[in-house]
Amino acid sequence: MTSDTIYREIVRGWSEEEMELFHVEQFHFSPETGSTNDDLLQRARTGTLARGTVHCSDFQTRGRGRRGDRWETASGRNLLFSLALPLDGDRRRWPRLPHLTAWIVGSTIESVLPPGERLQTKWPNDLLYQGKKLAGILVETILTPQPFAVVGIGLNVNQRPDEFPESLQSLATSLYAILGCESSRWFLLGQILRGFLHHYPEKLESFAPVLDWIRPRDFLAGKSLSIRSGRSWLDGVGDGVAENGALRLDTLTEGIVEIVSAEEIRRR
Repeated sequence: MTSDTIYREIVRGWSEEEMELFHVEQFHFSPETGSTNDDLLQRARTGTLARGTVHCSDFQTRGRGRRGDRWETASGRNLLFSLALPLDGDRRRWPRLPHLTAWIVGSTIESVLPPGERLQTKWPNDLLYQGKKLAGILVETILTPQPFAVVGIGLNVNQRPDEFPESLQSLATSLYAILGCESSRWFLLGQILRGFLHHYPEKLESFAPVLDWIRPRDFLAGKSLSIRSGRSWLDGVGDGVAENGALRLDTLTEGIVEIVSAEEIRRR
């Protein structure tokens, strides 16, 4: 399929106003690439990246998660893409972007799940279904020559359970495994992009609806955790997500600590 053909599938049912905000020139599809995030970051460094650019691929040879963990996926089964968003305004709001992304992607997924079914969010970048990873989010930023966030999203759509590596079959799932049928990757992508068109960057400021969605789905809330942040390990109990997007950890002895970034999170 070509970029133009996929674009027409993505915007099917969109309003004229929405299509004016996302043109065909902003969408790029590659059958295979190293990493869609790397591709957009490289363009950002050269000053040639436009707001709202989307790069989607059927397969990534260097797809990765937040700590560089490899993203395992079967070719052509899943939704793998990156979105370029300009960063401006109060920098203290920027750490909220992974949660805004989780809200947009998660709400799209829940719209196709059976009634009453809902996801879990695992701070800072995973969406789970019944404890298994369904989607991952990787937000990377660049400040020069212009501040940009590149939001990478991997959503397991049509991957069969036996197509996951054996070591991941108890840890990961897909919409196919949940629903028992294939779903349209391009419909899902269209709904996710519409979410960004309507809610970015406004919901970084008016963050309450995002927190209201995340908090009852918080997988780490109430769990005993060991967290490595910088060179230090902290032990405590997950106490939800703070207004700034940080993870609240009740250390029991030193009170609540807010963790903005972490290299490793272990359940005790």
